[in-house]
Amino acid sequence: MAARGVEMGALSPRDANAQHVPRVNELKTKAVAQLKSAKDKEHPPPPPNNVIEPSSSDRKEGAVYQVGKMLGKGGFAICYDGKLAGTTKRYALKIVKCQMPTKMEQKFQTELQIHSKMRHQNIVQFHRAFTFESCTYLVLELCPNGSLMDMVKRRKGLTEPEVRFYTVQITGAIKYMHAKGIIHRDLKMGNIFLDKYMNAKIGDFGLAALLLTGKDMQVMRRTTLCGTPNYIAPEILEKGRKGHDHMVDIWSLGIILFAMLTSKPPFQSSTTDEIYRRARDRDYEWPSPETSQKYISQEAKDLVATMLVEADMRPDPDMIVEHPFFTSGYMPVASDISSKIRETAPTSAAFYEPLTDPRAQEVNLRNVQEMCQECGVGPWCQSKLVFKNIWREMAEEEQYGLTPAIPLAEGIVYRPFDEIRSELRMKARVAQQMQRIEKHAQSSAQALDKSAELSSFSQSSNNLNNVATQQAPASLLRAPPQSFAAQQRAQGRPAATTTAKRAQTAPEAAPLQTVATIRTRAAQEVPAATEQSPDELAPLGKAATRSLRSNFTVKRSQTAPQTAAESAPQRAPSATSRQKSQEEKMTLFSPSEYQEAVPGTQPDEVLDRLQKLQAELERALNSRSMAILSSKDKTPSPPHIVVKWVDYTNKFGLGYVLNDGSVGCILRSIPTQDSPDGGVLPPACMLVHGAERHCQRKDDPTYPDRHQIVPMGERIQFYENHGEEGFARVRVPPSNFLIPVFPDGSTGKLSAGKDVFDHRKRERIVLWKKFANYMIANGREMDGPGQAEEAPIRMPTITDPTVAPSDMVTFYQRFGDVGCWMFCDGHMQFNFPDHTKIVIDSTGTWCHFWHLPLEAAKLLQETGTLAESALDGRTVLSYPLQTLLNFTAPPRQPAPRAGTRSASNPTRRRPEISPELQGIPTANHFRLKITFILDIIREWTSNGGIGNSARSREDRLRWLGIRETVNVQIPTKHVWVTIGARAGDERISAYVDPRKPNEIGPDIDETKKRG
Repeated sequence: MAARGVEMGALSPRDANAQHVPRVNELKTKAVAQLKSAKDKEHPPPPPNNVIEPSSSDRKEGAVYQVGKMLGKGGFAICYDGKLAGTTKRYALKIVKCQMPTKMEQKFQTELQIHSKMRHQNIVQFHRAFTFESCTYLVLELCPNGSLMDMVKRRKGLTEPEVRFYTVQITGAIKYMHAKGIIHRDLKMGNIFLDKYMNAKIGDFGLAALLLTGKDMQVMRRTTLCGTPNYIAPEILEKGRKGHDHMVDIWSLGIILFAMLTSKPPFQSSTTDEIYRRARDRDYEWPSPETSQKYISQEAKDLVATMLVEADMRPDPDMIVEHPFFTSGYMPVASDISSKIRETAPTSAAFYEPLTDPRAQEVNLRNVQEMCQECGVGPWCQSKLVFKNIWREMAEEEQYGLTPAIPLAEGIVYRPFDEIRSELRMKARVAQQMQRIEKHAQSSAQALDKSAELSSFSQSSNNLNNVATQQAPASLLRAPPQSFAAQQRAQGRPAATTTAKRAQTAPEAAPLQTVATIRTRAAQEVPAATEQSPDELAPLGKAATRSLRSNFTVKRSQTAPQTAAESAPQRAPSATSRQKSQEEKMTLFSPSEYQEAVPGTQPDEVLDRLQKLQAELERALNSRSMAILSSKDKTPSPPHIVVKWVDYTNKFGLGYVLNDGSVGCILRSIPTQDSPDGGVLPPACMLVHGAERHCQRKDDPTYPDRHQIVPMGERIQFYENHGEEGFARVRVPPSNFLIPVFPDGSTGKLSAGKDVFDHRKRERIVLWKKFANYMIANGREMDGPGQAEEAPIRMPTITDPTVAPSDMVTFYQRFGDVGCWMFCDGHMQFNFPDHTKIVIDSTGTWCHFWHLPLEAAKLLQETGTLAESALDGRTVLSYPLQTLLNFTAPPRQPAPRAGTRSASNPTRRRPEISPELQGIPTANHFRLKITFILDIIREWTSNGGIGNSARSREDRLRWLGIRETVNVQIPTKHVWVTIGARAGDERISAYVDPRKPNEIGPDIDETKKRG
């Protein structure tokens, strides 16, 4: 666009002093060109008082915007304040003419597609776009306090604390854009807007471009000459050479930082040529104390200098906020920033006084860390955010037929694709569920009584072994009650039909084969007329590096297991495939229930997180020194871990007890008979807080809930795996499962529920209760006595639905005799057969290692025996993973950073490890175990998703390290199983001699009853 482009006259090689008398025809040609250019750049006319938006799926009656004052004007657009009629909501209406040159149409289409997919607190929010009276309107988030440029010009520069505040916000937005595969390419103070709370918001994506290609995920360097002269990076000017990438935004950030401090860009000159020359030569000067009263710290100057360098030397956003500039002075909090600073400098003394008091420095560091966490940038973010790349969203949008055509046709409303996709999926899910309900009601009217009740829970067995002697029933409860309509249709029919039907034995589940495959990966829901390319849907696997492979692991094939959907050509679905699809989409949840999408559980997001975890594990294993820690860094609070469990994955799933006393279960796909066509419910999870104590008090006459299945306190959490859509959560009041208690102390029965969905939940409650009773009586205790009392874990409450819970197990896998649990927030637990366990956070940074005492570990290595007292003596080491891997390394202190005031930094040191602790990780084979975990992560990432592991006998991953070999059962049963794997769940078992773990015996046919 011309307003953003380069003045071509300034680039002309002609000497500016040479006189040239134009000919008459030259004057005519020049005048025509100027008129044509002016016409092309003509702004749209002012909008009418009321702008009408056409109807759309979320606004059936359309909308009317009452136009207010003009907010600004750009190269081709004007912007007005707009109030949504009938509400108090106000928006910014960006207006462009519908008719524009073809090249501009392409740019405008890209702007719409990119901006509509931005979701960050420091990026102007795109809401919708539509055409009205020959103009296209973009409805955007309103930033009523103008632009950063307006404020800087008005005040002749900002204070350093304000610069820290806005730099962190802008840097967080830049990190987000780059993570989404976008380069902004026009970052400047005029494109950074201030919302009503004076927060910075990046806007105007007219020059934004994709950084990655969708075909090969390679960085695609750009060669277009674009941007605003004062902010253009030198590599953009080198047209015809190697081009430019996302680092141009870091250069622009350096310019913005300089301008906020001094009120003008560093290379500002009278001509464009001179600006470009100075930028190439890095020719800029800071105001001198003799000519300016404004003090600029050395840390600020050093930070700018790190960004105004060659592209490959510029820091990334995380490195920028680690610079000493951000901790060398005051970092404002939200209450310090108000609209008053738009006109005048802050009056608080904290903005101008140096940080000398240690207490003030500590508080200020916490302010910096919290600010970075809010903006999603820097090393202090507890959870590493994973974002879906823009090109993939654009490809999916195109598959749905929703790519915007420019000019937008009248009557069309272009909205963010994720909103449309969520609406389509919800509508499809509701329609399918209602259809199944109606079909079931018609069928069950011929077969069921008007009501059904559950068996009394007082007679249910506490020992799950009683269930193990039977084959898995197709349904755990009797059939659910009928709907009112079905009861009406059933009136007048012979009672014998219903009675005979009820007397029949429920059909048994199909017998398990040696390798029982349970496919759970749900097909993505797309319109029937749209076909998705397998290349676009295939998971993005990262090539695995095998240089760190341990001799204690067996070499495996890296071939990804193909599902039927991946290997077969696409064709019209047959009756069988339609039935299978219907079975896969059965659900525990009613359409009327509020379903929360659980963040971070979509398989692509999990895969991205695993790829980053793999890189961190490789880095830590390659390091030969302990991690550097600040004296202010605190060890993370104890994570949630599994302390008891029972593996019954050959039929139902796995039950577990957490260290906070919660009891949960993760269930595989289980057949159901409450639908006329049968079907399989997808994998599901349950969690009940305080359930361990509840089960222990069932015989306590003073306990009011002793007769109840679940404690009558917090809501019961049900999670369901929806395949590529991730997990959904429903929280159900415990009163829904109330057992009536009569005055004489006797108890009634649990009803079958009000509908089929309620009935299915009751079936899961029954199974959960059996798991709980068995674990309380016979479960494996993984912690020594009293350890839970030393570090009590507080049961979390769900206060923010956008944060993944830390106490819900959503995935389980067993590798022979090594167990793996993944929690919803991404932290993982690995239990090894020597009774040690490793818990790693989602980023691989921190590790908690439950280990054997030093002498016990050595004795186990030498003799294969483990005394009972050794289990009681287990303790935990909690350190950065890099530190645990290098416990015996001398603590080399870090070299001083360039630009710091002091040669040493006593607040950042490597820890001193007590001599009596140094040998513990080595004696417990900690490095080998981390290498084994890395092999697991590599296998998942190379095969396209969590749980996608090799199952062939020669390729099964198994632990060959130390374990008990004396006074144990020989051979022992080893199991390879998953619940929640992306490509589907399987279970294989075989006998293994613990003395020869590298030799696998014949696979066990678990369908045969043992005599």
